[in-house]
Amino acid sequence: MAKLKLWKYNEALRELGLEQLDVYRYKDHEEIRVKALNTGKVFIIKLPRHRETISLDEFKKIVKDFLRGTKG
Repeated sequence: MAKLKLWKYNEALRELGLEQLDVYRYKDHEEIRVKALNTGKVFIIKLPRHRETISLDEFKKIVKDFLRGTKG
């Protein structure tokens, strides 16, 4: 059931130019391995909690902040 609700996070990544490769789920957080569609670079983004407890807007902000931190 939870998998059906998580597709929106995958779509949000696509909107940001990323492709989700894997999700590593830990007791208190998740790490998402993504690939940049324009460069092919692979990143691991650590989320502070599980995706289902993070709003879509907060999720996008976390990803954008991560991407800003990887540039330069």
